[in-house]
Amino acid sequence: MSKLYGLVEVMEDVKAYFNEHLPKYTVLNVRRKSYHPDDSYLYMVSAKKNDDTYAVWTCWNEETKSLNYGHYNLASEEDCRKLMDEFYYDKK
Repeated sequence: MSKLYGLVEVMEDVKAYFNEHLPKYTVLNVRRKSYHPDDSYLYMVSAKKNDDTYAVWTCWNEETKSLNYGHYNLASEEDCRKLMDEFYYDKK
């Protein structure tokens, strides 16, 4: 059975990762990749870069504290939301 992670804990871990590895970005949103119990450690992250572009990473792994599958140079927060909706896994 997978460990359950609290969103506050995940957000703190994501922000610490960005501070160290992606300092030109400000984290905007962290949300679950799915609500399937086996995916309790998977999240998606949106952020704004200091050049006023946006990005989404469709996989933050809370167990390994790793970030993957970046989509860069998005024009708006709305573009981020649409991309996150597209990659959200809603099958049970």
